[in-house]
Amino acid sequence: MSDLIPQLRQTVPRLVDDAGGEAVQRVIEFFTAEIRNKNTREAYARAVRQFFDWAERRGLTLETIEPMHVAAYVEADDRSASTVKQHLSAIRRLFDWLVTGQVLSSNPADPVRPPKLVVEEGKTPVFTAGETRELLDSIVEEKQDVGRLRDRALIGVMVFTFARVSAVAGLDVRDYYRAGHRWTLHLQEKGGKRRDVPVHHKAKEHLDDYLGAAEIQDQQNAPLFQSLNRSRELTGSRLESGSVLQMVKRRAEDAGFDPDQVCCHTFRGTGITTYLENGGKLETAQHIAGHASATTTKLYDRRNRNIEQEEIERIRI
Repeated sequence: MSDLIPQLRQTVPRLVDDAGGEAVQRVIEFFTAEIRNKNTREAYARAVRQFFDWAERRGLTLETIEPMHVAAYVEADDRSASTVKQHLSAIRRLFDWLVTGQVLSSNPADPVRPPKLVVEEGKTPVFTAGETRELLDSIVEEKQDVGRLRDRALIGVMVFTFARVSAVAGLDVRDYYRAGHRWTLHLQEKGGKRRDVPVHHKAKEHLDDYLGAAEIQDQQNAPLFQSLNRSRELTGSRLESGSVLQMVKRRAEDAGFDPDQVCCHTFRGTGITTYLENGGKLETAQHIAGHASATTTKLYDRRNRNIEQEEIERIRI
């Protein structure tokens, strides 16, 4: 955080800088004290900068921005409805922060309505159950070194817990533990939410195979999934989310899948869809995934897409 404040001071939009020191200080406080999530902070910073650059090109100042200007920016934006909605949210929240800090008297974004956004299904590509088995089996098909066992276990955890990659990458050895007669994973999701998920027997097999090869069971405070050195040995350092994505694409390509059609979220959607296909309840899937709304969980449900090849072949021309 200490490195972030000087960086923000250097990148404050000129329109804010021209409004004076109080405005600059309040904007910096917004991105440090109000917006705590790193990804949200970066997305909001891009949105706010683009809006202020747009306003500056039109000769506006911070004090002269009115609702009609924010509305014009929204209407002129040729991005997707979801992106425009995110931009408007960032602009509105920042202006709210400036109003409560007595930098401005009113929020010009408050009366502006966001575009209608109707999303019935997400865009994340998912695998079928068979394709997932094929991928997992292919990882250790030739040999079972610690790196391959790690990769299979990591993907398996994402599939069988519906967890985000950040939560899986953030696991420590102690977060995989026995509770009574069952094994559990203690996951920390975005927003500081924590949840305990029973470990599927296949995920347990993959984890036990990996831990047996890694020999880190007794290192309770160590990262569960660690990076490798050039000798293919564990380094003791955490495998970061970006490296997990590279690994996922590499393993998918090795198994014959298009790496451009695979991401870490693929396994979240795959797990949810397969669970629902086998009679699982949407509200339970929501609870496992840690979603605040069942509507969000529904975005990962691809059951309506699964049209068998045999059915297509009935189109006899």
